Amino acid sequence: MLALIPFFLACNNVQEPQETGVKDTEAVSDSSTTGPMGPPDYQSAKLCSECHPRQYSEWRQSMHAYAAISPVFEAMNAKAFRDSSGDVGTFCTGCHSPVGTAQGEGGHTSVEERSEISKEGITCSYCHTAIDHSGPIGNNNILSDPDHIIQGPYIADQVDGHVSEESEFIQSPAFCGSCHDVFSFPALRIEEAFTEYEESPAAKEGVRCQDCHMGPEPGVPSERPIGQSTEGLTNTYPDRELASHFFVGPDYSMVSDWPFPGDEEANQNALAESLKRTQRLLENAVEIGFVQAHQSPNELRIEVNLRSTLAGHGFPTGFTSERQAWVHVKITDANGKVTYQSGDLDAYGDLRDDHSRAVREGQVQKDTDLVNFQSKNLLRQGELQDLNVLETVFPFDADWIEKQNLAPLEERSLMYIIKEPKRPFTVDVAVKYRNLPPYLLRALQLEDLVPKLQTFTVASKQIEVQ
Repeated sequence: MLALIPFFLACNNVQEPQETGVKDTEAVSDSSTTGPMGPPDYQSAKLCSECHPRQYSEWRQSMHAYAAISPVFEAMNAKAFRDSSGDVGTFCTGCHSPVGTAQGEGGHTSVEERSEISKEGITCSYCHTAIDHSGPIGNNNILSDPDHIIQGPYIADQVDGHVSEESEFIQSPAFCGSCHDVFSFPALRIEEAFTEYEESPAAKEGVRCQDCHMGPEPGVPSERPIGQSTEGLTNTYPDRELASHFFVGPDYSMVSDWPFPGDEEANQNALAESLKRTQRLLENAVEIGFVQAHQSPNELRIEVNLRSTLAGHGFPTGFTSERQAWVHVKITDANGKVTYQSGDLDAYGDLRDDHSRAVREGQVQKDTDLVNFQSKNLLRQGELQDLNVLETVFPFDADWIEKQNLAPLEERSLMYIIKEPKRPFTVDVAVKYRNLPPYLLRALQLEDLVPKLQTFTVASKQIEVQ
């Protein structure tokens, strides 16, 4: 398969990005130009926009561009830095702001203190000058050389702006794994998206991360449009497969004035389109095979069959101790009264589990039937003969992480046993997802972001029992 990552461009004359259907309110700074080719430093993505406006427009709205300015990341990183007395160093910022880290910004650096290119997060020139790994795959062990020839999916030795060479490395799943496996030896595996991929059916079939996350249909390999990867140049180049640089994943912006500072309408439109892409990605992740009601003496058994349609990794994946994917089951009688629920939320917006403030305060009962695919951050407390295992909020406070997610293409049956409701009744089952739970935002003192949380319905099914 052809690679999906376009050329990084370093040109001498920088102009305003061309119109690509989304209003761009930022001007390109003249100070970003240092030479016609191979500048001795990482270059701003704005420079690439002169000849690659489509790729720039997509990247600019992506979570790669958002990584260094995310308020959740900043609060999480600040907490880790404080709690470790600085020992965490650039463990977090190395992936979220690789250029800033490479240029000497410390792990304690706030968004306000970052350089402009540092705030670009995973920017074009960092990926397109990556040539190898400098250590185990993960924790951003990337060897990136800004003075090296631009790395891309094609050889190009006669172009207007730069030469490039074909790179197997940036076309490989291992390149994505550079930041999508996060670990702290010996036992703390914070993120295992790449590890899951390596053991997956997709890997055995040669399907890459890029095939599902850089194509027109989020989450599944799909045929890409063909066309010019550059615009506004005097020369004509061969048509190429055009990859999506939205890098669609399950996250979205929680910054109101982003990605188009000062343009409220453009920002609202960008968020709406981002949420649509995320919805499509999630719909391609899980399906409900069937819902059946089995009557037994004095009880009702609701059987739910779930199937992961993801061949490349688990559901959910990434920082799975933060990501909530759960099953909501609701039974409603003929008068519209809800007689049973599992997977509903408390008054604070949390699931009724051990993290629920309402449960701890006795306001509501714990949901003992809850099926939540969120991982658990677990901590040992006490001596061996009197050992307790506690669940913590943050992964870096844990001794190990216990995964609950669906494995690639896993089929799982669930059974809910309840008191027989009066017939007729309706059973509604839904798989739901959100990238962060409210209790985590409150623990980070980001309660103002709770209203911005989006809950997605991944799949749903309804049956009526007469």
